[in-house]
Amino acid sequence: ESIIRLLKPNLKLSNWVESAGFNWFSGSLDVLLAMDESAVVLHEPAHINGIPKIIISRQSVHLWMYKMLLMDSLHYLTNSKINFPLTRHIQIDIDDIFVGSARLTKEDVIALMQSQNNLANLIPGFRYNLGYSGSYFMKGTSQENEGDQMLLDFKDKFNWFPHMWHHIQPHKFHNVTELVSRMQKNYNFAMEKGLPINGGYSVAPHHSGVYPVHEQLYTAWKQVWGINATSTEEYPSLYPARKRRGFVYRNISVLPRQTCGLFTKNLYYDEYPGGSEKMEHSISGGEIFETILTNPISIFMTHMPNYCCDRLAPYLFESLLSFVTCFTNLKVTALDPLEVSQKYFKLFPEERKPVWTDPCKDHRHLEIYSPNKSCSQLPDFLIVGPQKTGSTALYSFLKLHPNIVSNNPSPQTFEELQFYSNDKNYLSGLDWYKEYFPVVNSSIVMFEKSATYFDGENVPHRAHKLLPAGKIVILLLPPEDRAYSWYHHMRAHDQPTSLNYSFDQVVRASSISPKDLLALKSRCLEPGKYALHINKWLTYYRPKQIYMMDGVQLKQDPVTAINNLQKFLEVPFVDFKSKLMFDKRKGFFCPIVNGRKKCLGKGKGRQYPPLEEDTRNFLLDYFDQYNTKLLDLLTQHGFPVPSWLLSEEE
Repeated sequence: ESIIRLLKPNLKLSNWVESAGFNWFSGSLDVLLAMDESAVVLHEPAHINGIPKIIISRQSVHLWMYKMLLMDSLHYLTNSKINFPLTRHIQIDIDDIFVGSARLTKEDVIALMQSQNNLANLIPGFRYNLGYSGSYFMKGTSQENEGDQMLLDFKDKFNWFPHMWHHIQPHKFHNVTELVSRMQKNYNFAMEKGLPINGGYSVAPHHSGVYPVHEQLYTAWKQVWGINATSTEEYPSLYPARKRRGFVYRNISVLPRQTCGLFTKNLYYDEYPGGSEKMEHSISGGEIFETILTNPISIFMTHMPNYCCDRLAPYLFESLLSFVTCFTNLKVTALDPLEVSQKYFKLFPEERKPVWTDPCKDHRHLEIYSPNKSCSQLPDFLIVGPQKTGSTALYSFLKLHPNIVSNNPSPQTFEELQFYSNDKNYLSGLDWYKEYFPVVNSSIVMFEKSATYFDGENVPHRAHKLLPAGKIVILLLPPEDRAYSWYHHMRAHDQPTSLNYSFDQVVRASSISPKDLLALKSRCLEPGKYALHINKWLTYYRPKQIYMMDGVQLKQDPVTAINNLQKFLEVPFVDFKSKLMFDKRKGFFCPIVNGRKKCLGKGKGRQYPPLEEDTRNFLLDYFDQYNTKLLDLLTQHGFPVPSWLLSEEE
């Protein structure tokens, strides 16, 4: 296989050599590319020192060439594990058709069709994708109205997609009915003018309502147009452009959109942002060329004014595709928007699930965030468990503090929202999550407790994306006690496997045991490998954002435990001596509410036989290596070490 794949041998170099001998102090090398009799790219085979290398010299070739050579080198040296296919898919959207003051005349429409033909010679089947707001049709000058009419006369030459009727931003409408009514007007316009209504693709003005998600837009899109795909430059954020991604929400595929440097006001060659030289550089190996080079799919956003006056967009894209064709082996193809959507998520299936961020922390997102939505409906800290370590008791105690407020309960999971750990809940969206939290003032600290968070696979990443400045509270109980408590929790809920096997049989199950037994063993033991899971949280949160609470102290001396926690949470100090009372019958502390003791329900603090000594010793041996790692981790990061851990390590 040839190492050089992307670059065409169509460069101003003295020669193009696939395999020529070259004397080198380390042995024989292959010259792959030379300029003025000097090697530019060398291949050092593995037999020289056991490691194959591609050596790229510092000759005076263009930077874009080095990037292509680097991509080819990675492809070759990794045996295509780092893969850069030669096919690229391109879509060019023209937003704001019929909208604004700089409109298309008949001459501009003719030039647009010619440009489309020119691009189709380079990209078979290429068509411009025209987005329209029907309310502005025939509302320009007489020449512009002629242009409007000509666009419709040749409507079958282009692809079409709807904007809003009046080009108004959807996030400003809280009422779905009103959004539907306005979309219906654009739909009726399309029906009247014979424009396609089943394209399944739409773009919202200024990407409003797409991300941050405005539920009403997605509902109205489905109801009126049956939309299946859209695009935005705002997910997960506008900059850096190379990090734009796609996601799927409410069965609508959201694709990453790229800019080409042209904005609505750019009408003339000298008005390109940064000057015409910047545009020429962008075309000839610069930013827009790199967009094509490094992205298998590029959806470009342009605007109608870019196709009038000096017709910058046709010039830019025709020049760009000519450059790509001349100097690379890339094969550029055109697909319709729904085909692009299918292709994108086939290439990047991991992007289907969105990752929510806080709209109020991004000024761009805040500009297109509904004014009816609050910026104070997210928790300041999370109690993440793990399960059966006292997290529900801690939850009930903290609610006694006048400056601490929790979420409202869920009908399905009660006090636990399980937003970050349950895909169904997480994919219900940010609005779903925020509805469980009250609107509060700055004196209130808000929290959520879900014990499923501690060892959830994607939880630390999801939590940090939405709550990067949040605090995390983790409870640590002896892992053998936590495992035993979980086993009895399952028995209390009549889980069949727990009823059919003793706890000792569960924890000693071998690899040949029944799957249901191994699954229960895993849920008993895996969360107790504390260091493994804490390290995942430390990947995203700094140690000073995480509080390690001794679960034994919370049970035996909750007043001290809560008083210490208050310092970490930075809330006004409240002495919990007067807020908690020990219940001798239940054997644990209970909150005092309105002067009366109010203990947790019968499902909490269950009494069950002591753990058999032989089983305990087995588990102490089993968890010994994990507890050692936990002690090292806590010591390394300056966390307090629970007394039970010190005694077990002695």
